[in-house]
Amino acid sequence: MNARLLLFFFSLSSLLQDGLTESVFTGPEGGSVTVSCLFNFSGWKKLFCRKSCEDGDVLIETKDDSAQRGRYSIRYKEGTFPVSYAFVNVTIKDLKKSDSGKYTCGLKRSFGLDGNVMVEIIVTDASPSSTPSRPVEPSPTSLPAATTTAPTSSSPETSEQPSAPQIIALLLNVSFIFIILMTLSVTVMAFCRIRTSKHTG
Repeated sequence: MNARLLLFFFSLSSLLQDGLTESVFTGPEGGSVTVSCLFNFSGWKKLFCRKSCEDGDVLIETKDDSAQRGRYSIRYKEGTFPVSYAFVNVTIKDLKKSDSGKYTCGLKRSFGLDGNVMVEIIVTDASPSSTPSRPVEPSPTSLPAATTTAPTSSSPETSEQPSAPQIIALLLNVSFIFIILMTLSVTVMAFCRIRTSKHTG
């Protein structure tokens, strides 16, 4: 019985943890990058901080679904546990080399278990292709490519699509729920059998 209770509490604590892995995002100097943080549960206040939010170095915070402050803009997408995650997407414009480092996405919740997801941003050298060059006349073969250009990794639209680690984390959450349900059902069955055996005895 003690082993089942330990498994139950371990599964519950794992479910409440956000950000199973630390994500790394890259962007070119002078460009922009969108950081996407996923959370198991939704929240009411969204924060983005340099290093840790506990240190007070808050770059942007809001109670709304979107906000902007200087070079930083934040956009929030509500999630429905365990079907979908809640996302806090933060875009940083005019990237500088000094922007490289660790950051924290924070999500304040009404029930007290606030979420914190650590991310890392790496600012790369400016791309040589960003320098202006002479205009090139479009050829017939280049027109379809222009209309089917894939969105870059820094666009907000792609940041909401779950990556492979996010899908794995979602599957783990569903597995934990299954384990909890199985543990509870086995515990109830064992309890019922003990009571039945006492009555028949």
